[in-house]
Amino acid sequence: MAKRTLLSRLNPRLKWRGMRGLRYNDQGISAVEFALIAPLLIILYLGAVELSFLMEVNRRVTQTSASLGDLTARLSTVTDADMAEMFAAAKVLMEPYEADVAEMRISSIVDNGDGNPKVAWSDAHNISPYNKGQTVTIPAGIMPSPGSIIMAEVSYEYESEFGYLITTSKTLGDKFYLRPRRVSEIARVKSSSSGTNPFGPTS
Repeated sequence: MAKRTLLSRLNPRLKWRGMRGLRYNDQGISAVEFALIAPLLIILYLGAVELSFLMEVNRRVTQTSASLGDLTARLSTVTDADMAEMFAAAKVLMEPYEADVAEMRISSIVDNGDGNPKVAWSDAHNISPYNKGQTVTIPAGIMPSPGSIIMAEVSYEYESEFGYLITTSKTLGDKFYLRPRRVSEIARVKSSSSGTNPFGPTS
């Protein structure tokens, strides 16, 4: 009788029912549930963090590609100094991510009226430029015929700092097409002293 009274004092909800009384003891259920759910919650949290980083890098790539094309399309002619400024601006736009490892390319695509767009000139960083006269495929409705466009491309290899959800590197890239603002076709003027672009070969 004393045993029953002691148990009743410790937990009034628990009546003396022998071993069957354990069924009615709900103390510690929350701790058990948390222990079961915690790993899933941690994985979801880390996955959300990784996904947000990935989306931020992708946004920077898109912004950099659009800015490179827009800055180039505002010019009448492009010199080596102009191109160096373009890629220097891209480095700022990509911060805090390493623009030095990104692949960037700016090209002038010209259609002489035959519906066959070709490369007039191309400059690149960490990637090969297009060859002059190379035929490229442009989405319908973008290229005027005759006319020209500036095509800016940026590609970045993203590697997660956590590696829980995104275990392999992801290639993020974007491409923008813009028509020249001031002239029908932007000319590429090479420096007579160097003849090459310090950020990559020019064709």
